[in-house]
Amino acid sequence: MIAILALSPALDVTYDLDALRHGEINRPLATTAVAGGKALNAARAARALGADVHVTVALGGENGERVGRRLRADGVAMTEVALAAETRTCLALVEAGGGASSTDVYEPAAPLAELEWARFAAAVRSAPAAAWLGLSGSIPGGVPLEGLRALLAEARSRGSRVALDTSGAALGRLAGESDLLKVNRAEAADLLGRDLSDAAAACAALHDRFGVDAVVTDGVRGGAALHDGEPHRLPAPQSVGRYPAGSGDSFFGGLLHALDRGFPFATALDLARDAAERNARVPGQGVLAPV
Repeated sequence: MIAILALSPALDVTYDLDALRHGEINRPLATTAVAGGKALNAARAARALGADVHVTVALGGENGERVGRRLRADGVAMTEVALAAETRTCLALVEAGGGASSTDVYEPAAPLAELEWARFAAAVRSAPAAAWLGLSGSIPGGVPLEGLRALLAEARSRGSRVALDTSGAALGRLAGESDLLKVNRAEAADLLGRDLSDAAAACAALHDRFGVDAVVTDGVRGGAALHDGEPHRLPAPQSVGRYPAGSGDSFFGGLLHALDRGFPFATALDLARDAAERNARVPGQGVLAPV
């Protein structure tokens, strides 16, 4: 089973537009709303692939209720921790002639009060045992990084393997309590404090610094991975879709699903890349186009 910690969920809304007209009224041709934020997008993608997923998620207000309803409709098991603050809304504006890009407007994640963080940590500790625990997305205000690091350490002591897909100060503080890092090349350079020549060099440097397996993506150039000391190449995308938002999250969810099933690592990378490309073909972050 896969456990996923969702500290920064969102109502993710995609607007399909003919063209984005600055300073004018824009009326979408279509609207798609999902239970989003990086962690929930990854959970939805993993569940769509057949994974057994349990999410611990912090939700607040009317938006929180909407996100919870959508997550249940996706068939994702969840433990909800109630927040006083309203769950955020994030927008992806996709133009018909915009190519493989979108204009994204992301609100900051709702902060947690001290008691809310304590309830969240208690919920994680009482959740079903999982072979993999994934932490994805930004870390909101009120979450103590040392407390979160200790929570990951406890999970590892109980036999879970920890995978991280975050960035910034949180990544630097938590990387030492992980087994697998999934980052892009810019995030790896920021974490290591120096530029890296390519994704393969970034994987090697992350392993040397933290003793972890690593997957480093590098946009249309593909990427690289290092697992159990063996390097892997991540080819460039075979197809580029119109809806890139959520593709990295779908990659993470697909990777966790494959590793949870015990697939060879090269196979897991192929499945993860396929999930990312399927996400980019249809609106809705963490939604996969039919095979």
